[in-house]
Amino acid sequence: MIEIKNLRKAFGNQVVLNNLDLKIEAGKITVILGKSGQGKSVLIKSIIGTLKPDSGKIMFDNKNLLDMKLPEFNKIRMKFGVLFQEAALFDSMNVFENVAFPVVEHKLINKKNIKDEVRRVLDLVELGDVEEKYPSELSGGMKKRVGLARAIITKPQIIFFDEPTTGLDPIVSYSIAKLIKDMKAKLNTTCLVITHDLDVANLIADFIGFLDGGKIIEFDEKENFFRSNSPIVREFLDAFKGG
Repeated sequence: MIEIKNLRKAFGNQVVLNNLDLKIEAGKITVILGKSGQGKSVLIKSIIGTLKPDSGKIMFDNKNLLDMKLPEFNKIRMKFGVLFQEAALFDSMNVFENVAFPVVEHKLINKKNIKDEVRRVLDLVELGDVEEKYPSELSGGMKKRVGLARAIITKPQIIFFDEPTTGLDPIVSYSIAKLIKDMKAKLNTTCLVITHDLDVANLIADFIGFLDGGKIIEFDEKENFFRSNSPIVREFLDAFKGG
């Protein structure tokens, strides 16, 4: 689905992505693990275009996203759905308006069908009777579900999740992780999930990569990843178990 080659991003003298390589398999859930501050969110932002890498390639449909002019890239970006770390809902809009925003903004759905589409995706994320509520009236888990509904209303080919369970208690984290897995099965989408939570990774991943020092130092199918002999990966896995 996406192949990243030699991706580099620095902020001043701090190199965050250091000639990073990664393949995101179509129809699979790829999870990227790593310690805080290792560039996981920078990786997602580079792919979706909210950050511009210094060099490298991001290949999608045999085209390098980094070579595209903005109008062409914006067409490609409509194939992406994103659930941001804090859900990134508009405080001044209610749930209905938040979820409908992408299809209204880009005129993707006939106005008379928008209500049905919003209801459809809210049902998919298992939320009912919340259309008139505002973000301030929602729990953390509900905000994530609304954010996911907004991400899938455009029927994207690939969905990006930036720390989807951060700030949630273990029970709600489990429900969000399970929802991601269910969404992938129901919608047959490709998913890239950035997280530091091993329980989430273990529940949903087909493939796991480990980001350290600006590179993916380990990448394998889930079962093989958890048997890794890499000292850096083992330290991370053992520390999590110890916690």
